[in-house]
Amino acid sequence: MVFAADRDGDPASGGSGPPGTSLPGMARSIMSMVLVCYLFIGLIAIYAGRPSGLDFAVEAFFVGGVIAMQYLHSSSNAALWTRRRRIWSLGTQGLCVFLPLILFDQRWGGGAGFLAGSCLLLFSGRGAWALSVVPTALVLFSSLYARVAWEMTLGYMGCAFLTGLVVYGMSRLSNMVAEVHSAREEMARMAVMKERLRIASDLHDLLGYSLSAIVLKGELTRRLIDDNPERALAEIRSVLEISRQALSDIRTVAQGYRDMSLVAEAASAQALLAAAGIEAAVSIKIGALPRAQDTILASALREGVTNMLRHGDVRACEISAVQEGGAVRLEMVNDGLREPAGAAVPARTGIGLESIERRVSSVGGSVSTSITEDGRFHLVVTVLLDRAGRGRAFLAAAGRNVTGSTVDPRGRR
Repeated sequence: MVFAADRDGDPASGGSGPPGTSLPGMARSIMSMVLVCYLFIGLIAIYAGRPSGLDFAVEAFFVGGVIAMQYLHSSSNAALWTRRRRIWSLGTQGLCVFLPLILFDQRWGGGAGFLAGSCLLLFSGRGAWALSVVPTALVLFSSLYARVAWEMTLGYMGCAFLTGLVVYGMSRLSNMVAEVHSAREEMARMAVMKERLRIASDLHDLLGYSLSAIVLKGELTRRLIDDNPERALAEIRSVLEISRQALSDIRTVAQGYRDMSLVAEAASAQALLAAAGIEAAVSIKIGALPRAQDTILASALREGVTNMLRHGDVRACEISAVQEGGAVRLEMVNDGLREPAGAAVPARTGIGLESIERRVSSVGGSVSTSITEDGRFHLVVTVLLDRAGRGRAFLAAAGRNVTGSTVDPRGRR
C-alpha cells in the first residue's frame, strides 16, 4: 500500500524543497537571514554617522538588542507567553529602539518598524493595530521636535511602516508554514492509524469467520474419521476450500476493502451453522443493494455468526433480512446467552462489533442489541440506502432472494 506522503516525499520534509530539508526550518532560516540583513543595515546606518568607538559599540548593542528581541517575538512560542511577559518583552525592545535616539540622537526608522511589527505579533485585534501606530507616531514627533527636514521625516516614517509590515508578514508566514507542516504530519499519522485500523478490522472480519469454520470442521472431521470416512473426507475438502478463501482474503486486505454479498454470506453461514449442529432459520428477502451497503451487511452477518460459534453455547438461531423502503434491516437472534428477559445486554467490546458499528454509522445506519422476552440475544443492524442505491435496487432483478428455511443439526431442510 502506498500513502500520499510516500509519493510526495518524506512527511518530515514537507514533500517539497531540497531533499532532507524541513520546510519549517527553511522558513525559519529565511526569517533569520532577513533579521541579519536588517542588523547589517542598522550597523551601516550607525557607522555612517561617524561615531566614536565607544558610541558605535553602545549603539550597536542596542541595535543587536532590537534584532534579538524581534527574533523571540517572531517565534511561534511567543503566542504561548503570558500577557505580563509580552508587555515586559515589548518594553525592553522599545528601550533598545528609543534610547539611542535620546542618548545619541541616532534615528533608525527600521527600529521603530520592528517595534510596530512586535505589537502586531504579540497582541491581537484592533488594539494591536492601534498600538502598532505608536512607534511610527513617536518617530514623527521626535523628528518634528528636532526640526528634521520633512523629506527625512517622511523617509523615517516610511521605513518604520514598511519594516513593521515586512517583519509581521514574514513572521506570520513562517509560523503558518510550521502550523501547516504540523497539521500535515498529524494528518499523515491519522492516515497511518486509520489504515492500521482498517487492516485490523478486515483481518478480524475476513479471517475470524474462516478460522472459526476451520476449527469447527476440523473437530467434526476428527469425530467422523472412524465412523464415516466419506463424510470426513468431504469435510476435509471443505476445510481446504475455506483455507484457500482465507488466503485470498489476506491478499485483499492490502488492496482495500473486499466487496461482499449478503445473500452469498447468508448461504455460507447457513451451511456452516448446520455443520456446527446449530438449528438455523435463514430468511433473506432483499433486492439488489449498493455495493457498500451490501458489503457492510454481509460483514455484520459474518461477525454475528462468528460470535455465535466462538462466544456462545448456541443451539438455535434465526437470521433474517428485509428491505423496507429506504433501509435494510438485518436481524440475528440466538439462544447462546440464555439470560432472563430484561437482563442487561453484555457490553459490546472487541474489534469486531466496534468495526461493524463504525461501518454501519458511516452510511447512516445503526446497530442495536437486546435480550428478547424468551431470554435470547437479539442483534439488529439497520442500513440506510441512498437514492441511487434505492434506484438500482428497484431496477435490478428482485429474484435474488433466499427464502426462509430451517436446517436441523443433521443438515436436512
